[in-house]
Amino acid sequence: MHNPHELTDEECGHLARILLASRRVRLRHHFFSWVHGPIQALIPHEILLCGVADESGYLLHERFTACRYFKDDHYHRVIHPGDGLIQQLAQEWHGHGEPRLIAALHDEAGGWHARLGDLELKNLAFHGMSWINGQLKGYAGFSRVRVPFDNRLAMYLDILLPHLLVTLARVLANEARADGDSKRPAGLITPREVEVLTWVRDGKTNDEIADILGLSMLTVKNHLRHAMKKMVVRTRGQAVAKAIALGFLRAQGAQEKEATLEPQT
Repeated sequence: MHNPHELTDEECGHLARILLASRRVRLRHHFFSWVHGPIQALIPHEILLCGVADESGYLLHERFTACRYFKDDHYHRVIHPGDGLIQQLAQEWHGHGEPRLIAALHDEAGGWHARLGDLELKNLAFHGMSWINGQLKGYAGFSRVRVPFDNRLAMYLDILLPHLLVTLARVLANEARADGDSKRPAGLITPREVEVLTWVRDGKTNDEIADILGLSMLTVKNHLRHAMKKMVVRTRGQAVAKAIALGFLRAQGAQEKEATLEPQT
């Protein structure tokens, strides 16, 4: 029986391959291949939710999923800044500082099974990292995990999280640098499209944005679709990231924005 606080020779081999492969990750599709390739040896999963904080402390959320059931609506509900799952898990993690493992059993207290099932996550292994001031520096949440939710999984999370966040930060920095090499195209997206993207950045759903701006949900979807087409991106997250890189949006959270800007109604 192996020592529960040490890696076996086989696990050490998996970890070495994961770390060596991370050095070659420069682009988003590299990161996806890394997450759904070498990392699967230690944490077999279908969905990775992760994020790193920018210089202002605003969390840049990302998802890397091979699950066709996990839709945009599920994702935006997960990262909602108010009552989203990530917000709740981050608060719980801050209280303990240890990985939060949610196997989501039917009889589990707190209603986790129903909530994760509704979000198509099934189960979730979450871990975070803080700055020295206590603010969240980054997090990772593996879902639809196919190994026991025990101390072994917690140890894998603890070992892998710093490397995962550094690798993700490198990818996002490379994307921002590549986008910044070209000048911001004047008039590329309209002020109303910028307004819609601002609320997308803050984790609002199309319904919520429609209520905030006094528009129909169809109009909001059209503005978002037009902005995505102009910026040549395929997802809401990519649209926000590119709008920030091009200078149309600032990478700041809803709380900071409300303190510095007039309400957008």
